[in-house]
Amino acid sequence: MSDYEEEQQQQDETGQKVLKLREMTILEKEYFEKAKQKHKDNMYKDQIVQGKKFEGQAFIPKPAEIIFKDFDVGKPHTIVMQLTNGSFTFNSFKILPLKETIRDFFEIIYTPPGRVSAGMSCPITIRFTPQLNDDIDDYLQCQAETGPFKVHLQCTSKKAIAKVDNPIVDFGKVILGEDSSQTLRIQNIGALDTDVFVKSMKGFDLRTVSSNSGRQGDENVPLLQQLKFQKQQILKGYSVLKIPIQYVPNEIGKFSLPLMLYFENFMHSPPINIELRGECTEVPIYVEKQVYNFQICLYSHIYREKIVFFNRSQNAMKIQIQTPPESKEFFEFNPKLGYIQGNSKFEIWVKFNSDRQISTICQKYFKDNILEIPFKLIGADQKMPVPFTIIATMTTSNLQITPGRIDFGKLFEGQGAKRQINFENLSDLPQELAIYPLPKEITIDMDLIPLKLLPKQKFSTDVIYRTQKVYGINDRTDEGVLKFKIISGTISTKEIRIPYICEISKCPLEFSALKFDLPALQLDEKHSTMIDIKNISQKDIIIEFFLPFYELCGLRMAPMVVQIQREQQIQVLMEYDSFFKKIGAYTLQELREKYENDPSQNFELRLKIKYEEEERKKRELEELKKEEEMAAKGKAVKKQEKKEGKEAKKPEKLTKAQQQQLEQEELRLAELEKQRQEEERLRREEIERSFDGNKELRNLGGQLYEFNQIEDLNYSQHYNWLIPCYFKYLNMPDIAKQVNYLQVTTTSVQKSLLLSKSLLDFGDIAVGIRQTQELTVFNQTPFKAELKMDMLPISCGFTILNALRTIEPNQKKSLIVQFQPREDQPFEETLKLFCNHACVSAKLKGVGVRPEVKVNPENGLVPLGGVVLGEQTEKSFKIFNVSNFPIKFQLLSKAKGIQNSNGTEVFQFIPQEAIVGAQQEVTCKVVFKPDRVSDKFYDLILVHVPNQKQEKKFFIWGNCYNRQAYINIHQPYDQVPAVADMNKKFEFPFDQLKLKDEERVYTHLNNKIILEFEKLKETDNVRKLVIGSCKLLDPKAEKPTNFEVLLPKDDKYFVCDNLKGAVTAGNETVISFIFKPPQSDPFIAPIEELKKIGQWKETKVELKLSGGFIKQGNPDVISFEIILKAFINQV
Repeated sequence: MSDYEEEQQQQDETGQKVLKLREMTILEKEYFEKAKQKHKDNMYKDQIVQGKKFEGQAFIPKPAEIIFKDFDVGKPHTIVMQLTNGSFTFNSFKILPLKETIRDFFEIIYTPPGRVSAGMSCPITIRFTPQLNDDIDDYLQCQAETGPFKVHLQCTSKKAIAKVDNPIVDFGKVILGEDSSQTLRIQNIGALDTDVFVKSMKGFDLRTVSSNSGRQGDENVPLLQQLKFQKQQILKGYSVLKIPIQYVPNEIGKFSLPLMLYFENFMHSPPINIELRGECTEVPIYVEKQVYNFQICLYSHIYREKIVFFNRSQNAMKIQIQTPPESKEFFEFNPKLGYIQGNSKFEIWVKFNSDRQISTICQKYFKDNILEIPFKLIGADQKMPVPFTIIATMTTSNLQITPGRIDFGKLFEGQGAKRQINFENLSDLPQELAIYPLPKEITIDMDLIPLKLLPKQKFSTDVIYRTQKVYGINDRTDEGVLKFKIISGTISTKEIRIPYICEISKCPLEFSALKFDLPALQLDEKHSTMIDIKNISQKDIIIEFFLPFYELCGLRMAPMVVQIQREQQIQVLMEYDSFFKKIGAYTLQELREKYENDPSQNFELRLKIKYEEEERKKRELEELKKEEEMAAKGKAVKKQEKKEGKEAKKPEKLTKAQQQQLEQEELRLAELEKQRQEEERLRREEIERSFDGNKELRNLGGQLYEFNQIEDLNYSQHYNWLIPCYFKYLNMPDIAKQVNYLQVTTTSVQKSLLLSKSLLDFGDIAVGIRQTQELTVFNQTPFKAELKMDMLPISCGFTILNALRTIEPNQKKSLIVQFQPREDQPFEETLKLFCNHACVSAKLKGVGVRPEVKVNPENGLVPLGGVVLGEQTEKSFKIFNVSNFPIKFQLLSKAKGIQNSNGTEVFQFIPQEAIVGAQQEVTCKVVFKPDRVSDKFYDLILVHVPNQKQEKKFFIWGNCYNRQAYINIHQPYDQVPAVADMNKKFEFPFDQLKLKDEERVYTHLNNKIILEFEKLKETDNVRKLVIGSCKLLDPKAEKPTNFEVLLPKDDKYFVCDNLKGAVTAGNETVISFIFKPPQSDPFIAPIEELKKIGQWKETKVELKLSGGFIKQGNPDVISFEIILKAFINQV
C-alpha cells in the first residue's frame, strides 16, 4: 500500500486526521468491564433516615416542565426554574449535558449549591436561542445522590392548529322557495393565522366544480347550487371562526353533501371532514305544467288554453295572477282572482290575441320569433310564488316566389324555353301550393300537385314554355298570369299572381325536327340520323353547332359549321356512340387539358408548333452557317479542343461538410415535396367532397337519369341534352348571332343481345360472285327476344337469307348473310337487329372488284438501246395480277414505228398471251431484231385484260446502226407517249428512192448535226448528245468506243462538259453543250422593246468518233460537224 493510500485511510469524511487506537486485548476488556460496574455501583447510594428509605425524585422542579411556547427564531427566551430538595436530608444534584443535536440552542446558568438541606431551593436559569423553526421535545437529565431525575423540556414554534367542534351542519326541514341558515364553528389553538378552504371530498375547488359542471364522476354539483357560503376565509391565531351557511333548496327531497376543510398549515392542521344535511319539502300550491306552449301561432289570430293549479295542503288559500304590464293587451286570464280549496284544483282560462303589435310592445320577450312571457301565481300563505311561462312561436303565412315576373325572352316558333322558379316558405307552418288554371303553353315540372312545403323549405322547379305555331302571324307577344293558391295550415288561404311574357318570332331556319329521341342502344353501338335544315329567308346564313365534350355526351355532328344559301336545304349528320359516361370532379379539367394539348383539336396550338418548328430550323441554319465560318477561320478546332479539355477535367470531390449540406438540402426538398403532395391530396379530396355533378352537367346543357345499379343487367343511363345552334346572316357581325336549340335524348343500356361478330368483312369479291358468312345472335336476358331488323338497301349487295325467329332466354340463333356485289366499289352497311328491349348492330363490309394488273417497270418504259445491223437483243418485263382470281391477258400493239423491210416483226413477244393466277406474276420477253438501219423503231403495247379496271401499256423502242459506235441527239422518254402522238407516218412510198437508211441516221454519210438554242430563253441553254456503244452477240468482237470534242479556241459563248472519253459495249454517255450569253446592260435590260434586237451566233464544233466494231467498207474514224446556233441580245 502506498503512503498516499495509507494517509487517505487515516482521514474522516471532513478531511480531519483520525488517530486509530489499538484494539484491546481480552484481559484489558475484562478489566474495563469490571471498572465500569464498580463505577456504577459507587455512583448512587440509598438515603435512610430513622430507618426509612427515601424513594422517589429527590429534587422537585418548579415549574414542573420547561416550556418555550411560540418561540421566534433568533430571539432568546429565558425561564428560571427552582429545584427544591424534597428528600429526607441533605442531597446534591448535577445537571448532565443535553443531547448533541440541541445542545447549541440552550444555555444553562446556575451556581452549584453543593449539598442542599431538605426543603431548600436552587434557582437555575435556562436561556433558549432557537436557530431553526423546529419543535423540540426532550428532557433535561440530572443526577442526585439518591438517583437520576429529569425535567421535561418542550419548545414549540408558532403554528396554526384548527379544530371543529361539530362537523355536522343540519338545516332541518325547509319548504321549497324558503331558506335556512346555520353556522360552522372552527377553533384555532395555534398562534399563526391560516386560510380555510372548503372543498369537495375529492379535493376539487368548489368554484371550479360549480363552473365546470361537466367534470366526470362529480355528483355534488347540483347540491352546491342550493348552498350559499364563503368558500375561503382566514382563521386568526387563538380565535374561533364562524362560517354562516345558507341553504336555499331547489329540489324536493333530502339533502346531504360531504365536504372537506383544507387549511394552509396542513402539516399541523390536517383536512377535516364535514357534512351538510337538510330536507326540502314541497310548496302547498303548484301548477300542472311549468310551460304552456301554444306551438306555432299566426299573427292576427286568437288562441285559448286552460291552466290548472293544485293545492296539496289541508287549508284553502287565496290566489291571484300577476302579469307583466306589456302583456295585458294580448293575454286575458279568467278568472284572475280566486280561492283554492284544500286538496283540490283550480282552472283558469287564458286567451291569447296575436295582434301584430305584440312584436313591438313585447319586444324584450322575443328571441328569434319565439315569444316567451313569464307569469306568477301569488298565494296568500305561501312565500314562494308559483311561476309558469307561456311560449308561442310567432310566424306569418308568407311564401316567397321568385322571380316576380317570368320573362321567357325571344323565342322562335316551335321552340321552347325553360326558366327556374323558386319557392321559399318563410313561415314556420307547412304550406300547400296549387297552380290553377295552367295555360296550355306552360308546363311545370312538379311530381306532386298540390306542392307541400315544409317550414323554411326551399324548392326550385322549371317552368317550360312551348311556343304554339299560329298561321298568318309571324311576330307576336304572348303575355299571361300564373295563379298560385297558398294554404297555410288549416286557417289561412291566399292567392299570388306571377305575370309572364314571351316574344315569339318566325325562325329563318326550318329544321326537320327540334327534338330527337334516339333509340335505346346497347354499349358500343352507334346510331346516326340526318337533320334537314332549310334557309327560308332571302339572305345567306352561317350556322354553327356547339356540342359538349364527346367523352361526356357521345354525340358527333358533321358539319359543325356550314353556310346555307337562301332557299337552300342541307343535311347534317348526327351520330351517337353508346357508352356509359359519368362526370367527375376533374373530368372537365382533364378534358380541357386534353383538347388544349392536342394539336389536331387546337388550331392555335398547331400554329404555335408550326411557328416553333420554323424558328428551330432557322436557328439550326444560323448555327450551321456560324460553324462553317468558324471552321474557315480555323477557330472551330480550337473551340472543340477547349470543350474537350473542359470535359476531360475531373469533377471536384465534395468535402464532408458539403456532402452533409447537400444531403440535408435533399432531405428538405423531399420533405417539402411530400408536404406538397399531401396538401394536393387533401385539396383534391375536398374538391371531390364538394363536387356537384348534376350542377356541372346542367351548366353543359345536360341532365342524367339513372336506373338500377351499374352492376345490374338492367342498369341504364338516360341523358337529355340541349344542343345550341348559333346562326347569323352572312354580312352581320358576330354580336347579331341568334340561337336555336335541339333537344336530344339518348339512352344507353347494358348488353343483352350479343353477336358473335361485330364486323363481317367479306374482303374482295369479284363482281357478280356470291359469298356467305354466318352471324350468331345470343339472348342473355330472361325475356324472349322477337328479332326484327331494319331493311337493307337493295343496291348494297348484302342479304339475310334465312328468316328471323324468336330467341328464347339464354339461347342463340344463326343468321346467314350473303354478299353479291354488282359494281366494282367498296360496300359498307350496318345490319341493325332489335327486339322490344334491346338493339344491336353489326358492320357489313365487302369490296366488289374488277380484274387489275400491275406492270414492272411501273412507268411502262422498256428501252432496248442500240443494235448493230444483223444482230439482235432482248429484254424482259413482268405482269402482276393483283386480283383475287386468275385473269387472261393479251399484248396488243397500238402504234408502231419503222418496220423491217422483209415484213417480219421488229419486236417479238414471248408469250403474246397467257393466264395469270390470283396474286401471281408472269415474265414476258421482247426480242428486238431489225433488218435495216434506223433510230425510229418503237412499239406501243396494250396489256389487254377483259373488263379490266385500268389499262396498262408498255412503250418499247430501239435503234439499229451499221457499226458499234453511234451518236444521236439526246431525247429521253419520261412516260409512255399517247397513242395520238405515235400514229404518224415516218416514211412514204418514194422516200426510199431518195434517201438511204444510212443517211437517215448520223453516220459518215450524214455527219452534220445542228443544235439550235431557243431564242430569248435564258433557262433553255443546254443541248445534249448521246454517244453509245452497241452490245454484240459475240463479246470477243466488242471494242470500246472513243470520242473527242474540238471546240474553237476563240469561242466564248459555248462550253462542253465532256470533251473526251470512252464508252464500253452496251452503255451510253451524254455530253452537254452549254450556251453562255454575254451579260446584259442593267440599264436597258428592263426595256422589252430592246430585248429583240441582236444577232444569231453560229459556232462549228468537230466531234471525232472512233473505235468499236466496224463492218468492211466503213471508215474507222468519223468526224461530225456540230453547228451550235444561238441568239445574242445586243444593242
